[in-house]
Amino acid sequence: MRVCAIASTASKSSGIGSAILDFFSITLQIQTVLRFFVVQVRRQMLIQKDFHPDFLGEMCRRLNLTPYPRTRQFVVQHLFPDTVRLLKLLHQYIPVESVVGISYSGNAESVEELRSLGIRVLTPEYSQLATTIAEELAVAIECCQERGDRLIIHEVGGFAIRALHEPYYIGKDTVIGALEITKQGVWVAEHLEDLRIPQLNVAQTRLKQIEGRLVGEAVVAALDTILRELGYATVGREGLVCGYGWVGRWVAQSLKQRGMSLSIRDIDSVALVAAAMDGFVPNRSDRLKRSPAIVVGASGSCSIDANIIDQLPNRCFLVSGASKNHEIDLSYLESRSVKNDSIHQHVRRFTMDDGRHLLLVNDGYPVNFTGASVPDEIVELLLAELIMLIPKLIDDTPPPGIYTLPPAAESLPADIWLSLR
Repeated sequence: MRVCAIASTASKSSGIGSAILDFFSITLQIQTVLRFFVVQVRRQMLIQKDFHPDFLGEMCRRLNLTPYPRTRQFVVQHLFPDTVRLLKLLHQYIPVESVVGISYSGNAESVEELRSLGIRVLTPEYSQLATTIAEELAVAIECCQERGDRLIIHEVGGFAIRALHEPYYIGKDTVIGALEITKQGVWVAEHLEDLRIPQLNVAQTRLKQIEGRLVGEAVVAALDTILRELGYATVGREGLVCGYGWVGRWVAQSLKQRGMSLSIRDIDSVALVAAAMDGFVPNRSDRLKRSPAIVVGASGSCSIDANIIDQLPNRCFLVSGASKNHEIDLSYLESRSVKNDSIHQHVRRFTMDDGRHLLLVNDGYPVNFTGASVPDEIVELLLAELIMLIPKLIDDTPPPGIYTLPPAAESLPADIWLSLR
């Protein structure tokens, strides 16, 4: 009995020891995988740094851009390698006061690279983004006032310019103006009751229109990847695109190339004429003419609303192809659902109260941010235009209003881009 007890104890000890060894072995494997992943990401960033011509630096040299030591910039941006290159470059001319990264895009390596330069970087959850921007902007203005510095806003989406004006204007004489990249940000400025600063944008330029094609194609490429991983084919199916502007047009063209039959909705009758001329079916009424398997919103506002959601068939995919999470009425979708569950890393299945299943892609955020979106060399055309606006804002500050780069001025970034490519 004693021998058996000793043997049993030894067996248990052996089992515990084996479990401990297994635990440490698994932990070591996880650490190895994580180290490999980090090394690969850093290696990729280094490759990108060496791979891309110094397009933005050449733009600064051609402009003879000089430092503005008494001016700071407050930044709201998607934090990808291309924007990191821009911010590192501009930091030499206009020191960055702080950066607020948009949470549904970007990567951790980009954040850490900026922080390594001593730049304050925040990446709040999207639900806290507006609040964080308002708080950080107020602090930035106060710090600049104490030092006697001026401040410019450099952003995408109009978050900061709204926080500057609402509920009341807080810029005093410190904020010179704003630089904006997106149409969404321009729309925000247009709807402010009393715009107190100039907003200079690259959202209304010809190069931005060219980028729209690449964005539309990136939206469909990202969606196609997700659908293929689900084993789902677009060919032979009906689709609906809401919004036929610079992005929506190329979403429709790309879906058409993948074998889909498309209907188009837009509040602009001229856009619907253009859609018809491109071979698509305009849908002008509140009722859907066809039953879509996929609906993509690319209008910049809530285009997939309650009326559309109520008409969508079972197993329809809901996709955003525009900025933020405004394209789909998510509150209504959730209010009509009895449950939702994940069927893919980027797809949630909503079971509606009438039994339908609706499939929401990327939680309603732009699908193209689930992978590689528009190539850096295309985005940098717009970033170069943004650099061109800096002396126009700081040296030749216009009165309050909304301004864009004159068409003739776009030949400079285009020429540099073509020569370096």
